[in-house]
Amino acid sequence: MTSHAHAFVPERVSTIELFFDLVFVFTITQVAEVIVHHPDAAGVGHAVLELTVLAWMFGGYAWLTNAAGSPTSSCQFLLVAGMAGFFICALAVPHAFAEDGIVFGVGYLIVNVVHLAGLLMGATPRQAVLRLAPFNLINAALVLAAGFVTGSLDWWLWGGAIAVNLLTPFLARASQGFELHPTHFAERHGLMILIVLGESLVSVGLAATGSEAHADATLILGALAGLSASAAMWWAYFAGEDEKATRAHESATRRQRADQGLLGYGLAHLIMIYGAIAVAAATKLSLHDFLGHMTGPAAWLMAAGCSLYLIGGAVFRAVMGHGSPIPRIFGAIAAAFVAPAGARGSTALALAFV
Repeated sequence: MTSHAHAFVPERVSTIELFFDLVFVFTITQVAEVIVHHPDAAGVGHAVLELTVLAWMFGGYAWLTNAAGSPTSSCQFLLVAGMAGFFICALAVPHAFAEDGIVFGVGYLIVNVVHLAGLLMGATPRQAVLRLAPFNLINAALVLAAGFVTGSLDWWLWGGAIAVNLLTPFLARASQGFELHPTHFAERHGLMILIVLGESLVSVGLAATGSEAHADATLILGALAGLSASAAMWWAYFAGEDEKATRAHESATRRQRADQGLLGYGLAHLIMIYGAIAVAAATKLSLHDFLGHMTGPAAWLMAAGCSLYLIGGAVFRAVMGHGSPIPRIFGAIAAAFVAPAGARGSTALALAFV
């Protein structure tokens, strides 16, 4: 990362970024496990809070590498240091609201400090970075402070951190000073969706191999139903949707690109990630009997996940302007039928409905 990085326009995601994303794979698995072990309102709430603050900074690193240009040695070193911080957070995810809260907070502080250091070393105007820095550091401080307390105050501190995230683009004018390179930025976020869909597919595989039944026709059909669900979520994004959004991003003005980066590739993708993780967690909850009835919470979790994924797609279309959000909205409403399909039928049937 040098002051001349602006001369290089990144068109494709680099291998160091792909390596960086491996930590995101582990993070997604850990967040899904929180829901699996605590399939209640508190467990889902913990998972949502943890994923939100982590996804915020994963997105921040996408902005960082997009603005940095060529992945120099210093850039690679910083990304590995950022990986270390994320890895610490991911390890602490299962007990971040208990004994590992301080560990999570320290890891998250490292992630933020490394991110700001990378921006200062790159081509981003120093004034823009200095406007952003106080908000990101306050966000990290609130998460770290939550590690020292328990009970309702813990929730308030985490909620405060997310509130800071939401207000940062408006109060810090965080998008000003960033010139997004659309091809790289779109591919970077598409890979995040692909990683989460991979977790859904792995969950289906574990459901099938964890069954005591042999690989007979019934089990194979059930597993293929799970594959079809993951494939359908892939299809809804990667069968042309991503390319249309990229073209819309390329034709936008610099200010429009910044807004699309925050709302389209930020907010909309986060909603889609929520949905895909919910489907993965609901599948894991039904590992014991892949072809049997799902519990009520698991069935509704899968329905909500399917609905959220499509709502995220609707928001993405509305923000990017590359298609009508109406079909996605109707799909989100129709996802309610997934719940009775699972509760009265089976996990396989619910996945087929997805």
